[in-house]
Amino acid sequence: MKTFGFRSDPNTPRYAIVDGKTTPLALINADTESRLRFPAECSTEAAQVTWLYREFERIFHTHPDVTRVVIKKGEFTQGDNNAKRVASYQEAALLLYCGLHNKPVVTKIYASLATRSAQVKDHAIARVGQTTRYWDGKMADAVIAAWWGATNP
Repeated sequence: MKTFGFRSDPNTPRYAIVDGKTTPLALINADTESRLRFPAECSTEAAQVTWLYREFERIFHTHPDVTRVVIKKGEFTQGDNNAKRVASYQEAALLLYCGLHNKPVVTKIYASLATRSAQVKDHAIARVGQTTRYWDGKMADAVIAAWWGATNP
C-alpha cells in the first residue's frame, strides 16, 4: 500500500510517497522528485492550479498503486494572508483530482498527525526518513502525512 502525502506551499508544494508494505516504512521518493516548482509561465493562480492538477495526473500515472492520499493542511489563524489562500487552492486541486479518480483522501493538522511544527522534521526522520535534497519543514510535513496514511488504514 502506497500513501501520497502532500503539503501545499505558495511557491513550491511538496509531496512524499511512502510504501506501507515494507518494514521499516520506505520513503519511495527520497532520492527523486519531491517538490513541484511552478514554471515561469504560471504567473496566475488559475495557471498554477491547472498546472498542479496536471502534475497530480502525471504523478499518479507514474504511481498507480497509491491507495491513499493525506494532505497536511495549513493551520489557519486570524491573520491569514493571500499566501495561505493560494495554498488552499493547491489543496483543492488535489481534493478534486482524488474525487474524480476515486482515491481516498483525508486532511490533517499537526495535532491529528501526532507532531508539532517544531518537531516535525525529527519525527519524519525517525518514522520514515528524509529526502536527500531540499529537506525542510514542508517536506517533513508531507512525509508525516504519508506516514500517517500508511500506519492508519
